[in-house]
Amino acid sequence: MFARRLLVAAAMAVSISPAFAQEAILAVNEGATYQDLESGTIHDRYKPLLDLLSKELKRPVKLLNVEKYAVLEKGLAEEKYDMAFIHPAHIGLQAVKSGNYQGLCTAKGFTDYRARVLVPKDSPLKSMQDLQGKKLGVPSMESITTVMFVANLRQMNFSQPEKMLTATRYQDAVPFMIEKGFVDAGVTGSGAVEKEWKSKGGRVLGETSAVPVKQFLISKKIGEAERDKVRALMTGLANNEAGKAALARIGMTGFVQWDAGVMKQASTQLGI
Repeated sequence: MFARRLLVAAAMAVSISPAFAQEAILAVNEGATYQDLESGTIHDRYKPLLDLLSKELKRPVKLLNVEKYAVLEKGLAEEKYDMAFIHPAHIGLQAVKSGNYQGLCTAKGFTDYRARVLVPKDSPLKSMQDLQGKKLGVPSMESITTVMFVANLRQMNFSQPEKMLTATRYQDAVPFMIEKGFVDAGVTGSGAVEKEWKSKGGRVLGETSAVPVKQFLISKKIGEAERDKVRALMTGLANNEAGKAALARIGMTGFVQWDAGVMKQASTQLGI
């Protein structure tokens, strides 16, 4: 009887293992410094997109929510993910530079992402150079906003710019730091935070060069034909009702094809 059970278990394992072997993993990181106020879980929101990807690849696609940047970097370095939708550009660009991943597309509306420096209306600071030696409020140190800002300060020959920074958890907490006098200036990549700051009379002292964020990558372990299919699917989502519905669930309006020249420039800008 025991031997028979073993045979049955072995047969079941053989019958289901191919399905598991074909399962594709989509890793998603939506950013570390934005508060997600959407209703429903991330798995609920991405289900329509997963269904479309599964249909296109003719195999199940499973979502893996990777919130910690260090875990995301490690997973990409170890090639654990078949696809990845990544907010922090420096991590995505590094994965592409490694040669293990190919950049397929980036989210519309996020190709001109900049770190902007906010100061009070009556601040004596007049230019970015005036930030030398000042206390600066930033989102978390690993945030792409902070990474862009630090890279910009280095290009301006600021010595050890990290020592000037005070980090907070969320982008929308930066204005509070300025208002309470904890810092002389604050940095945000959020258009909404900038807009509200200016509506209250605050100023934008300056900004960094643009870097596209929210990048969609695919592992080069996946065949070129399948990679092309995924690219066509992602860049064509806004052209059909099912795609539009999937985009709406994840708060995107569409995707544009990866621009190698722009991404190379961004990598240089960030010191990658």
